[in-house]
Amino acid sequence: MAYTSRRFYRGLPAAVQKVLVAWHGRRIRQERFGPEYDQLARFLKESERSDPGKLREYQEERLGRLIRHAYETVPYYREVMDERRLKPADIKHIEDLTKLPVLHKEDVRRAGTRLLSSAMPKRALKRVGTSATSGTPLSIWWDREVSVMNHACYMRLRSWAGFPFGAPYATMQGRPVVPTRQTRPPFWRHNPSWNQLLLSTLHLTDENLGLYVAEIRRFGTVALEAFPTCAYVLARYLETRGEYLPLSAVTSTGEQLLPHERQLIEERFQVRIFDAYSQAERIVFSSECEEHDGHHLYAEYGVTEIVDEDGHPVPAGTPGLLAGTSLHNFGMPLIRYACGDVGALRDGGCACGRTLPMLDGLTSRVGDFIVTPDGRMVPAIMVSWSMKEVPGVKLWRIIQERREAIRMLVVRDRPLEERDEKVIRVYFARRLGPEVDVQIEQVPDIPRSSTGKFRHVVSSVPLVWGDANRWERS
Repeated sequence: MAYTSRRFYRGLPAAVQKVLVAWHGRRIRQERFGPEYDQLARFLKESERSDPGKLREYQEERLGRLIRHAYETVPYYREVMDERRLKPADIKHIEDLTKLPVLHKEDVRRAGTRLLSSAMPKRALKRVGTSATSGTPLSIWWDREVSVMNHACYMRLRSWAGFPFGAPYATMQGRPVVPTRQTRPPFWRHNPSWNQLLLSTLHLTDENLGLYVAEIRRFGTVALEAFPTCAYVLARYLETRGEYLPLSAVTSTGEQLLPHERQLIEERFQVRIFDAYSQAERIVFSSECEEHDGHHLYAEYGVTEIVDEDGHPVPAGTPGLLAGTSLHNFGMPLIRYACGDVGALRDGGCACGRTLPMLDGLTSRVGDFIVTPDGRMVPAIMVSWSMKEVPGVKLWRIIQERREAIRMLVVRDRPLEERDEKVIRVYFARRLGPEVDVQIEQVPDIPRSSTGKFRHVVSSVPLVWGDANRWERS
């Protein structure tokens, strides 16, 4: 749903909302399917197993077009390149991108409409807002081409997961389904054009979970796409009742999928989960395949670099910031854009035989790491193991403002006992070091963001990139 219309939608009566959801679904289906989509879908099917050299040729041909377009029609990039005495011909290869600076969120905010192409009228673009989990949201503009390409990549993910279009599926991904203030069901809407059940992520209370599960069953749902913590909450409800909800496919995106979440989701839905990563900025897209051994970078979608804090590429296997260049959004070209997410390129392929690059340690924001007094970076995925040893934990969050201390919030279905706290403290002493002060606080709930996303670690301690020895792995 359009960024500017969400507030208007929330204030409408339920009957009107249902009509609008159906209308919006039809419009989006018409926009995203058609000859352009068919051509891209065929291309993606062929390219995922093609020679890496051919894929690189494709990237660099698209990159050359994008750079010329940006220089000629985007005021911001004309200024940046003129300041560096660069012409489009100076950026022919992927390695040449280092001649340009990394673009950060604050740069996008300052540049504003100077990042829009003068060759495209605003009425031909779609304005969206990025997630506000790490600050003020940005206004991003998509053109039609990137919207269709993004959809083709999304359908590739569904194909890998065995999730055909037309099958009844449920979505829990932060869309404004019903007003937050609503206290009575239904907490969902139906999108008939996609055979989709849209479930609210902001009404997952103990009292409502049974209603959610009943509606998922009634709808005949065969697949679920969800934020990991939302799918996990449903799986925990099923576990407490000794129930299972067999599905044909589950995909997750929007948050880091933690090991304990994966284990319970797969157990209760009786299917392997396909984790994916994408951005509202439409720059990087990746997902697991049937091997579930890291993420395949959808290299046709954009050019992804892994860089240190100075914008220099780091070697494979070394963690750094994702700096992406969209190859399809000519309405608002973003070149070497770093949104604050973290990953590492893998020096090697996947047993599935696909030739797409591999990405590890993905979907952690800079603020999603605990930083130890000696400078090690410990992601949320490592902390999750300690929570497996404390039964009954529903949600948890770690807040860190300095290296020497953390505050841990725990939501549990019964009071924390001394032995439970001891398990947590012993784990952190081993993982972070005995000098870190650990404060544990049991709370009734931990709020999600306004988009329904959830962060396990919220840290304001700065990180240092480029040293693989400081990267804690699972």
